[in-house]
Amino acid sequence: MRLLATDPIVYLLVLGGLLLSLGLGFVTQQAAMMPIINAIVLWPLLIWSFRRARIDVALRLILFWGLTIYLVTIVAGRVNLSWAQGAVPGSLDFNASHIMWLTGSESFTPQPEFWLAEQAKRTGILLAGSVISAGLIPLVVAARELAILGLWTANLFDAPSFLAPIVGTPPWILAEIIAWVGLGTPLAEPIVTGDVQSLLTRQRRRFLVIGAVALVLSVAFHWALPGVVQAIMRPLVVIP
Repeated sequence: MRLLATDPIVYLLVLGGLLLSLGLGFVTQQAAMMPIINAIVLWPLLIWSFRRARIDVALRLILFWGLTIYLVTIVAGRVNLSWAQGAVPGSLDFNASHIMWLTGSESFTPQPEFWLAEQAKRTGILLAGSVISAGLIPLVVAARELAILGLWTANLFDAPSFLAPIVGTPPWILAEIIAWVGLGTPLAEPIVTGDVQSLLTRQRRRFLVIGAVALVLSVAFHWALPGVVQAIMRPLVVIP
């Protein structure tokens, strides 16, 4: 039996490891260690995929890992949001700032030069970290960011409209996540295989192009769509 181009046991290992690490992390409020342990659950399997030149498997594993963290964190947030937020630093600030933005607080809305510089710095650090750590550094960062998004979505289940959790994540964040995966996965491979030329293969070039396009779209969305997203989301989230 085959699942997602590899043995199902690999996905069961990822699922079991994340359920254990997330469960213990939330129960013990291990805010610092939880994203590191979550990353370590996946990282050896990425190395395994890279050594076999199966970047397609690595990509599927990353997507499965990220979706699992996101969904489990939503469940934790629905069980007890304040308790779950105690294990995810940055979650309270993210939720509060986005609620302020949706309600029209001018004090929150950042200027383009601010968020563009932050995104450039964040992207540079993550891509460099991918190259030098075979993807471990971006996994740690992504584990934390996905948990923050999961708790934001859990919070939106209390909104007046059932559509709020479905459309509640701004499109520039989704595009940036795609960019991280598309660019970071191929760039993490050469340090494991020692073959930089592999980045020129058709499959890896396709991933890099998808990542680069997603990064440009993330900037474009963040530049052009905040007002549109705010207008759509406000009636779904804010009680009249």
